[in-house]
Amino acid sequence: MYTRLRTYFSNSGLLRNSATLIVGTVLAQLIPILFQPLLRRMFSAEEFGTAALYITAVGMLVAIANLKYESAIVLPKEDQTAHELMSGGVLISALLSIVIWLLIHFGMNEDYIVQRFELDHDASWYLHLLPLSVFLVSSFQCFNYYLIRKKAFKDSAKNKVYRRTTEALTQTSSGYLNVGSGLLLGNLIGDFVNFIGGYLQAAKKGFSFSFELKKIIPTLKQYWQFPVYQALPSLLNTISLTLPVFIVNAAFGNAHTGQYDLSRLVLSLPMALISIALSQVYLQHQAEKIRNKQEIKHDFKKVSQSLFLLSLPFALVLFFLATPVFSFVFGPQWRLAGELTAVLIFGQTLKFIVSPLSSTLVALQEVRYSAIWQTLYFVSMLWLYFNPGATIQAFVLRYCLIDLVAYSLYFGLIYTRIQHYEKQR
Repeated sequence: MYTRLRTYFSNSGLLRNSATLIVGTVLAQLIPILFQPLLRRMFSAEEFGTAALYITAVGMLVAIANLKYESAIVLPKEDQTAHELMSGGVLISALLSIVIWLLIHFGMNEDYIVQRFELDHDASWYLHLLPLSVFLVSSFQCFNYYLIRKKAFKDSAKNKVYRRTTEALTQTSSGYLNVGSGLLLGNLIGDFVNFIGGYLQAAKKGFSFSFELKKIIPTLKQYWQFPVYQALPSLLNTISLTLPVFIVNAAFGNAHTGQYDLSRLVLSLPMALISIALSQVYLQHQAEKIRNKQEIKHDFKKVSQSLFLLSLPFALVLFFLATPVFSFVFGPQWRLAGELTAVLIFGQTLKFIVSPLSSTLVALQEVRYSAIWQTLYFVSMLWLYFNPGATIQAFVLRYCLIDLVAYSLYFGLIYTRIQHYEKQR
C-alpha cells in the first residue's frame, strides 16, 4: 500500500511539491515546539491564555479580511487576472483594518473586554495591535497563494521558517528580559517578517500591485462566489474552530485556557506540518486538472488513503502517551493539557484527513456547499458554547464528538460533488 501510494504521488507531482512545503513547514513548526519547554517556564499559563485569545481574535478577523479572494488566486488562466485578485484582496484587507482601528478607538468599551476575559488592565493595549496584525496576516495570504499558483513551493516554505524563527527568538529574548508582553511581541514581529518576505518573493515571480480600480472591480465581480458563499461562512467556520478557546476561558478561566492552548498547539502540529501544505498543493493540482476537464476522483481517493495511514500512528501514540509525555516535556504543571490531548486527538485526526480535501470544492467553484457545512458546524459550536459541561474534561469530550460527526458528513459532501463533476465533464 505505501509503495503504491508513493508511486502515485511521485507520478502526479503531488509528492514532490507537497514534500517541499512539508519539509519547510516541519522546520518552521519544530522551531516553536523546541522552544516551548523553555517558554512554558518563562511565561505563566495566564500569559499564554491571554496570547491565545489575541491570536484567536486575529484569526477570526483574518477569515474575512480579503473576502476570500485569496482562494481564487490559483484559478485564473491569466497571471494578470491573478494580479488583480491579489491587489483587490490586499486593498480590501487594508480597508477592513482601518474600520477595525476606528471601532477600537471610538466604539469599543475596553473596561468591559478586560473584565469579560479576565485580562490585566495593562494588557488592554493589545487591542490596538489587532488591525495591524490582521492586515499583515491577511495580505500575506494573498502573496502565499500567488506563490502556490506559480509553484514556488520553496519560497512559500522559506517564509514559514523565517516567520517562526523570528517569533521564537523574540519571545525567548523577551522572556529572558522579563518582558510580560513578549509572547505577543514575538508573534507580531514574526507576522511582519512574513509579510515582507511574501511580498518580495511574489514580486520576483512577476507580481506588481495594480491600483486601477476599473480593472480590479470587474475581476472581483467575476469571482463573486467567493465573497458571497465563502466570506461569511469562512468567518463562521473560523469562529467555530477558535471558539473553544473563548468557551474554555469563559467557563473555566485563564489558567485552563493556557492548558487547552498547549493541547491545541500540539494537536495542530500535523495540520501545520502536512495537512495545510498538502491542501495548498492539492488545490493548485486539482484546479489545473479541472481547467483541462481531467479526472479528479482518483486523486481524492489516494490522498484520503494516504492521510489516513499517516494520521493513525500519530493518533494512537498521543492517545496512550500524551499525559506522561506532556508532564515530562513541559513540566508537571501541564499534565492536564496531556489529558485533554488524549481525548481531542480523535476529532483532530478526522479533521486532519478532511480539511485538505475540502479545497476540491474551491477548485470546482462549488463553495456554496462548503458554506452550508460551515454554517451547520458553527451552529453546533454555538450549542457547545451554551452547554460546555461541568468540567473541562466534559467539554473536550463533547467537542470531540461534534468533530467526528461533522467532518464525517463533510467528507461525504465533498465526495458527492466530485462524483457530480465526473458525470458532467
